[in-house]
Amino acid sequence: MPISAAPTMGSGSASIGAAVNPSMSAAAVVHPTMATSATPHQKMQLIKSERHLFSSSDDSMVMRQIIATHSPDGRDIDTRPLLHVIEDVLRHATPTVIVATPPDMEVVEDRMQYAGTMGMLEALAYTIHRISCEISCKCTGGGDAHATTVVLFNQLSNYSWDAKVVLALAAFAVSYGEFWLTAQLYTVNPLAKSVAMLKQVPDILEHTDVLKPRFDALNNLIKSMLNVTKCIIEFKELPTQYISPDASPMSTALTHIPTAVYWTIRSVVACASQIIGLIGLGHEYLSSTTEAWELSSLAHKVSVDVLRRKIVILFISDLDISHDELFILTQMYNAHLSTVKLERHYEMVWLPVPYKSAPWTNSKQEAFNRLVSDMPWYSLYHPKILDAAVIKYIKEVWRFDKKPMLVVLDPQGRVVCPNALHMMWIWGSLAYPFSSAREEALWRDETWRLELLVDEIDPLIPTWIKEDRFICLYGGDDIDWIRRFTSAMRHVVQETRIPLEMVYVGKSNPRERVRRAMTAIAEEKLSGYWEDPVMMRFFWVRLESMLHSKMHAGRNIDNDPIMQEVMQMMSFDGSEEGWVVVSRGSAEIVKAHGRKIVECLEKFEEWKGGVERDGFVPALTAALVPYETHEHCTRLILPGDTGRIQDNVICAECRKPMEKYILYRCCTD
Repeated sequence: MPISAAPTMGSGSASIGAAVNPSMSAAAVVHPTMATSATPHQKMQLIKSERHLFSSSDDSMVMRQIIATHSPDGRDIDTRPLLHVIEDVLRHATPTVIVATPPDMEVVEDRMQYAGTMGMLEALAYTIHRISCEISCKCTGGGDAHATTVVLFNQLSNYSWDAKVVLALAAFAVSYGEFWLTAQLYTVNPLAKSVAMLKQVPDILEHTDVLKPRFDALNNLIKSMLNVTKCIIEFKELPTQYISPDASPMSTALTHIPTAVYWTIRSVVACASQIIGLIGLGHEYLSSTTEAWELSSLAHKVSVDVLRRKIVILFISDLDISHDELFILTQMYNAHLSTVKLERHYEMVWLPVPYKSAPWTNSKQEAFNRLVSDMPWYSLYHPKILDAAVIKYIKEVWRFDKKPMLVVLDPQGRVVCPNALHMMWIWGSLAYPFSSAREEALWRDETWRLELLVDEIDPLIPTWIKEDRFICLYGGDDIDWIRRFTSAMRHVVQETRIPLEMVYVGKSNPRERVRRAMTAIAEEKLSGYWEDPVMMRFFWVRLESMLHSKMHAGRNIDNDPIMQEVMQMMSFDGSEEGWVVVSRGSAEIVKAHGRKIVECLEKFEEWKGGVERDGFVPALTAALVPYETHEHCTRLILPGDTGRIQDNVICAECRKPMEKYILYRCCTD
């Protein structure tokens, strides 16, 4: 059934509801050609050139064409038993290895189960075979997906709407089942092996890692097709003596049935094209991610109204998205999906907002396709469908300026948080329902502790905290300082015999100097370190998000202790020195600039008595006091997308107003 638009968002934003409508995300279907002389590359070019897109604005014209083919002759088919057979085929037709023939008992039970269906199947077998052949022929010949769908509707013109969709599904189940039967048995059955060789079926089971996105999308689309078909059948089975066809809900549903049938049969064509496309196309086609995206788009088209009565998060960005940040956001989104409660109550939709002045090129289209294939949430099928007024509203009212943002709408379409991205970075799923009120509540319960600083970026750190170990995080890119610091810290650990873990976390932009430092740390066994630059980037992105969140709430270091700590950490990263944070559990934590702590550690003999008396972290905190001087140069480097920054920013070291400069910095070492 068609997906209605998301709730509107107040004055000036009504167009956005239509823009985020997942029903507009239907993409064209892939149609491989049968030319025997074509290379896999040429076949891929033919496939890409034959994609046909149309938006929901064309739906009325399409449906007029489909309804014109509908001429039922009064025959009545009990479609539910046939659907049971189809479900059995699709359930068994999966990319798994069959190592033995099913037991005879199971075969007998199957015969008993389908005994009452045999007469109907005999009557419909020819129709199902004819439709299956038509689908195979059209998809193999590279025909247009919509045109192929219309041909099927013409062949099914004399059947009711529910019979049309079930017969089309049955025709697909035949070819789909035959394909997987060959793929599953070709390693153990000589006949299947020979058929697989003749069809040039690729060695699918040995490339499941490459094909997984494709098969996941295919399976999701098949599930959606079955769900919609079941709804259509259940609707037909409603007791008509109690429901008037003129009743408003009934008449509304009746208008949606043809659209639902069209998109389900259109999806049958898409799925068949995907399977046929695997035959003889080789690894170039196997590695394509665009086809998985197109199947996902169709799955969105034939789902139910997924945005209604849910929290909707609009993910707004241009095409230049940081790969690391997108990866992190995807991980968080998938973590939310693992929680059933959250899965049922919110959805995310990507609104790509590219620069309108720049032309739309093939490279941009490829970048867009790549991004969509990496995103597990909904998205527009093309940025061009965003109206100019919508883009103006997003930029002027929501203050979008290149940097990604998450605008949260409640089930009534009201903005409850202008940008929940900072909340997402800091708390992840705990930020649900991602409102400003939830953000305030989370901050009320927070204290400055290692868990807030690191969260679960490094899975070992929560374990160390539970084991009551001392944890030392340090950063910077001066390898000489790193050697000096780690040497001094190891000497102190040997003297005190404390269980301490040292982890190097680099800088916010882990470039060549950081990579050289990591190499030296590894080769010289100076300490532990985060090998993945994504972990480093996430560490600093979370700190930036904390600062943004506090500033947007009107907080400052005079009235917010956590903000003072965050600003000191940010200033550490902006300086040329290294820095250190030492913690034990949640209660004891101390931090210092690199030069100060090295000098303090190298004079350990002067304060080691305090370790036995007070503990290591309190003793180190007290020992650092004489090294705190008013002679300092603190630099707080903020990203250029911070938005409304306070005119007066207080230094975290001396509590005096900082001078404000404009810095243009290239990402160089």
